[in-house]
Amino acid sequence: MDLRTTYASTKLEPFYAGTGAIASVSEDGRLLATSVVDKINIVSLDSPRRVLHSVDTEDEQDITALHLTPDGSYLCFVSQAQLLRVYSLKQERIIRSMKISSPVYVMNCDQTSTLLAIGGTDGSVSVIDIENGYVTHSLKGHGATISSVKFHGELNSEIWKLASGDTNGMIKVWDLVKRNCQCTIQEHTTAVRGLDFRVTDEEKGTLQLLSGGRDNILNLFEFNSTKKYKLLKTIPVIEQVESCGFTQDPDVVYSAGGGAIYQLVSLSTGRVLKKTAKPIEELFIIGTLCILNGTKQYLVFSDQTLFLIDVESALQSESEVIEVENKIAGNHGTIADIRFVGPKRDKLALATNSPTLRIIPTPTSSEEEFENGENKETFPIEVKMYEGHTDLLNSLDATADGLWVATASKDHSVILWRYHAKYEDFYPYTKFVGHVGSVNAVGLPNVMPRSWPEFIITASNDLTIKKWKVPKVTSDEPEDLILVKTSEYTRRAHEKDINAISISPNDSLFATASYDKTCKIWNLDDGEFQATLANHKRGLWDVAFCQYDKLLATCSGDKTIKIWSLESYAVVKTLEGHTNAVQRCSFINKNKQLISTGADGLVIIWDLSTGESVKTLDAHNNRIWALAVMNDGESFVTADADGFFEFWRDNSEEEHERNLEQEKLKIEQEQSLQNYLSEGDWTNAFLLAMTLDHPMRLYNVLRQSVDNSNEDPNVVFNNEIDEVVSTLDKDQLLLLVKRCRDWNTNARTHTVAQKMIRCILLRQNIEELSEIPGLVRIVESIISYAERHYSRMDNLVQESYILDYALVQMDKLL
Repeated sequence: MDLRTTYASTKLEPFYAGTGAIASVSEDGRLLATSVVDKINIVSLDSPRRVLHSVDTEDEQDITALHLTPDGSYLCFVSQAQLLRVYSLKQERIIRSMKISSPVYVMNCDQTSTLLAIGGTDGSVSVIDIENGYVTHSLKGHGATISSVKFHGELNSEIWKLASGDTNGMIKVWDLVKRNCQCTIQEHTTAVRGLDFRVTDEEKGTLQLLSGGRDNILNLFEFNSTKKYKLLKTIPVIEQVESCGFTQDPDVVYSAGGGAIYQLVSLSTGRVLKKTAKPIEELFIIGTLCILNGTKQYLVFSDQTLFLIDVESALQSESEVIEVENKIAGNHGTIADIRFVGPKRDKLALATNSPTLRIIPTPTSSEEEFENGENKETFPIEVKMYEGHTDLLNSLDATADGLWVATASKDHSVILWRYHAKYEDFYPYTKFVGHVGSVNAVGLPNVMPRSWPEFIITASNDLTIKKWKVPKVTSDEPEDLILVKTSEYTRRAHEKDINAISISPNDSLFATASYDKTCKIWNLDDGEFQATLANHKRGLWDVAFCQYDKLLATCSGDKTIKIWSLESYAVVKTLEGHTNAVQRCSFINKNKQLISTGADGLVIIWDLSTGESVKTLDAHNNRIWALAVMNDGESFVTADADGFFEFWRDNSEEEHERNLEQEKLKIEQEQSLQNYLSEGDWTNAFLLAMTLDHPMRLYNVLRQSVDNSNEDPNVVFNNEIDEVVSTLDKDQLLLLVKRCRDWNTNARTHTVAQKMIRCILLRQNIEELSEIPGLVRIVESIISYAERHYSRMDNLVQESYILDYALVQMDKLL
């Protein structure tokens, strides 16, 4: 029987998550710096997208602030350990580390990429020369935590300003050339989060400063070389401001923050001209990243997603809604369910801890990537987000052609999404409303005689199952959402929550798995109850029909998977191997095998003929909620509660061929070893025995090589072997000493071990030997056994004296 026994995988993991540090981008928009707790990733946004650098903090403390220099040469970051570090992208190492006086949560770099400003919680502001690594300015005067800093300067000019704002609403403008505070402004009542400069009169040195705060207002100030400032305008913007700035239009400024809305505001009228659509999910914008001289911006959201907008195009557009060009997901949170979708099944639909349906490309473009265990060609950071639900998604399902996706939500509804090839996108087609509780599971038909699924099965926390009729498709163009409020039938199904639905391959039956420890079989046409499968000791998490046989699999919190016969409704096999609840299961390889995933983070491949596991894949550190299988198990995807994905591809055949080649090579090498021994070629015999890494073969070579006729006391084995030992490198010496340690524990083989140790000490430099990592510890373990062997030999010598005495006495008697 041909079994799938080995899988190669590639990982897709969060590259921006679990941190308060706002991401940073280079001025040309080609590099993105993000943090994941205590690690920083520098991602290339050019094609091919990949992680260029991964910077780990030695203190393992969370990153609190980071900033890429505009030219993309350096990364500056601060951790909770209050250390400022500078990482050189060219040298690929941390070139500077400085202790700072207090925690830092905001920093800014000037446009020349030479100066860095950091604001501390103690109210101090420091300016640092990045390349030379010294503090140029230490500015004090704030009485609260610094919440924003912003440079303004021109190369080879005398105009260098720095604005700083604190959590009490105070703003200070510093003259860096004169090294003093030019003016202090108290026009905000809460934290100042946005600051930006622009020049209005170069000859007079007149500047304008825009500030935005969490008091929901924008203030426009004007000042020159004097210490006086003038408040030109105060604009209420309804939402709290986390970022603000000037645009290329002198009358238009932007603000972003609360409500996750980015706004373009007219300075002359104070009216909001354009804004982004408000998302259904409760988010807010924590920062904006300007690129290409401010013509484009990345909006950084609180869930670590980034939206790219074209500010220049938005200013010229007649629409009041600012369109998003691109969306990047730093992480996807907890993954509850996944399915392969799209006409080529090369996309992955996600049900996450969000009301938004997310669809991402899969990094399965080439076999070489899987072979290397990495994916450098297609780093899928883009995400498409589809809003329709008002509460979190629990599960989803997709048709076999990948053109229809159904999502089940806590908002008591199910939405059926349709793929339109003309627009290469999904659009909502039908919404099914009727359950009085959260919809936990949804199922789509396996057989589609027409171009659309004719029905949908749903299960809810209200303990009922419903069958819905899908309205007929009448147009190839996206239409208005069709609302369906009446189901074909409703059945009360279980006594506790229903966690999963599976529809039989011919659409005649469907099964429901519940937390009441039972699985129930139903007639799909009329919803009539068929059977109850009750043998588990805890609640069921998943159920799956076999496509090629009358079998059904259920998995449970009792750590087992059970295979049931659909003819007798009896348990055929019980699969035991997981150490925690089994979350998902699926038949593969034409019912010969089964895949299961569990809360123990393990993926197990089972042989159903024996009920034994043939492979355990350990690649996740958390509960695996989601599993999606392609091509009868040739490939599959697993996703866990931390948002980590593993894309697996069956390489059993390649592994089998590789093993055959290795076995063939091993046989050839063993034959060569025998030939060397018969020819007396001790050098090649010894080196080949080392390569084979088989202790007894190496032992036999050394035992046979001892030249007892050689009278030279400096020759241990023979001239050839002793000479080879003198040429061994550190790794070979370490391996050889390990072999000596093992041989030395046995009275039968310790002689060769002692000889080899003597040979090494004669032929190698003692000082160089002591510098080999781990060798001294191995030698210490050899000494204890060597002492035991010498003690045994001494006892034998002493006992030989008694024998001599007895023989002498016997001679006297005779």
